[in-house]
Amino acid sequence: MIYLSLIFICIFIIFIFLINYLINFISNINKNKKLYKAQRDNDKYFLLNFILKAIKPLTNTLKNAKISYIDMYSKKVTDMVKILDIPYTYIDGYNLILLQILSAFFALILISFTIGYDFLILTVTVILFFILPYLKIAQSYKTKINLILKQLPDLTDLLSVMVSSGIDFNNALIKISKIADGVLLEEIETINSKISFGLPVQKAFEEFAQKYNLKQITMFTDAVNFSLQSGLGMADSLNKISQQLKSENASVAEKQAQQAPVKMLIPMTLLIFPTIFILLLLR
Repeated sequence: MIYLSLIFICIFIIFIFLINYLINFISNINKNKKLYKAQRDNDKYFLLNFILKAIKPLTNTLKNAKISYIDMYSKKVTDMVKILDIPYTYIDGYNLILLQILSAFFALILISFTIGYDFLILTVTVILFFILPYLKIAQSYKTKINLILKQLPDLTDLLSVMVSSGIDFNNALIKISKIADGVLLEEIETINSKISFGLPVQKAFEEFAQKYNLKQITMFTDAVNFSLQSGLGMADSLNKISQQLKSENASVAEKQAQQAPVKMLIPMTLLIFPTIFILLLLR
C-alpha cells in the first residue's frame, strides 16, 4: 500500500508539471492563433508537433541532466528514427521518453476510471503503455531495414546489367529511380538529388552507408566507390556483391525458418494448450 501511494504521489507531481507547461504553451498559442491555425490546416501531424512543443522545456531539462543511461537510450532511438519517415523524424530519444511517460499516465487514468484500482492490472497496463511507443518505432525500423536488405540484391543486379550494356553509372542510377519503386529506390532518388546539387558520387554513397550503418550496405557502397575510383570492372564487382547479398539473405531466411517452431511454442503454451486442457476437464 505504501509503494502504491508513493507511485501515485510521483505521478501526481509529474502531472502538475505537465499541466503547468501545457497551460503556458496554450497561452502562447492564443497569442499566435492565426499562425497555429494555418499550421494545423496544413500539417496532419499538428497534434504531435503540439505535444512535442509543449514538452520541449522538459526535453531540454532531460538533455541537460546528462544521465548516461538516458543519453545512451536517446542515441539508440535517434539512430533508428533517422532512417524512418515522417512523423518519426520529429522525435528523438528525449522526446520519446517523455511521450512514454505520457502514454503510461494516460493508461493509468484510463484503467483507474474503467476497471478500478487493481494494483496488478494497473502495473501491467502502465508498463505496457510505457514501452508501446518504443516498440512501435523499433518495429518500423526493423521493417524498413528488412525491406532495404531484401531490395538491395535486385538493385545491384539492375545496376550490373545497365553498366554492362554500356550505360554510364550516373545515368543508370537515374533510369533505375524512374522504372522501379520501393524503399531502397527512394534512397537512390535522394542520392541522385545530392549528385545533381554537386555532391560527388562517392560522398553521396558514403552518406548513404553512414545513415544505415549496415554491413551489407557498406559492402555495396565500398564496391561502388572502389570501382569509380579505380575505373575497373564495375559490372563484375556489382555482380559479385549481388551474389554475396543473395547468399546472406538466403542464410537469414533459413535461420528464421529454423527458429519458427521455437517461437510458436510461446502462443501454443499460453493460449492453445490451456484451452485444450479446459475442454478435456469439462468432458
